Amino acid sequence: METRSRRRKLSLFILCAFLTVPFTRAAAYTDADLRLAVAENEKEGRLAEFRDNETTLKLKLEVLDLINENRARHGMSALKLDILASRVASKTASEASKGDYYGHWNLRGEKPYHRYAFAGGMDHVMENASMIQGGGPMTKDYRQVLSFIKRTHMMMYNETPPNDGHRRNILLPSHTHVGLGFSMIENRFRYYELFIDRYLDFDAVPAAVKAGEKATVSGTVTVPGYGVFFATVYYEPFPEPMTPSQIRGMGGYPDFTNARAANLPYWQIDYDDASRKFSFNFPTARPGLYYVHIYIKKGHTGKEPPSSVSTAGLSPVSGIVIRAD
Repeated sequence: METRSRRRKLSLFILCAFLTVPFTRAAAYTDADLRLAVAENEKEGRLAEFRDNETTLKLKLEVLDLINENRARHGMSALKLDILASRVASKTASEASKGDYYGHWNLRGEKPYHRYAFAGGMDHVMENASMIQGGGPMTKDYRQVLSFIKRTHMMMYNETPPNDGHRRNILLPSHTHVGLGFSMIENRFRYYELFIDRYLDFDAVPAAVKAGEKATVSGTVTVPGYGVFFATVYYEPFPEPMTPSQIRGMGGYPDFTNARAANLPYWQIDYDDASRKFSFNFPTARPGLYYVHIYIKKGHTGKEPPSSVSTAGLSPVSGIVIRAD
């Protein structure tokens, strides 16, 4: 059996000079979009201390319009604003501005997929990060914050190969949602985009198990015409604390590790094409974190006979992290 998982080092960070010229664009979101965002924001109970108010939701919907406008130029589908991912992005930005660092790690040594999973997220996530630093104290004026965000986003969107990791992330076809977060303290502005691939509805997945036990992942494929094709489980040690200088010295983050705890082709996954429900388990041989990538494939029913398998050209659609103690 041939197995190949898509391995990526996500070089998605940009450092920006201090900018002052305003950037304006007419908003395209509707009042119904805002009311829906407000309702979802009120319903979401996780990371409540980073809950947006109506003003910041309006700002994020304006930025979402710009992101979707850029994606539309390339025939990509429009994204929806994700509330939990926005709170994760806001927490990340707040910690980075307070700690005077920038990048994809935090002081706890966590990467983007750790932070999203530890907050309760289960979908696959890819992060863009940017910052502005310099000049005098910044003001939290709506138009200035919007200007900062739009300008840093456009700098990422306008990247050219080979240094175009942010742009490729913005335009990745598999994305369905995005979370947006920013923080401004003194002369430090931090901005994060968390792009989400949401194609699965998960059952209750354990956040932690006892090392040596099996962990079970189950759920339902929510997009018609696709079936669960493959799952890879990566092992990694628990994150270790980092200093601001260490974080500033890091570049892109790897969306995988070199240690695989399990490779599960479709014939080792319980999948029913009629109900689109799936289930599988894997061992946790030692303490640490187990990061689960699930791949779905168009036209796959799960009833095909075993054969060679490749995940080339497929994107993972899960970002589950299970702790084994």
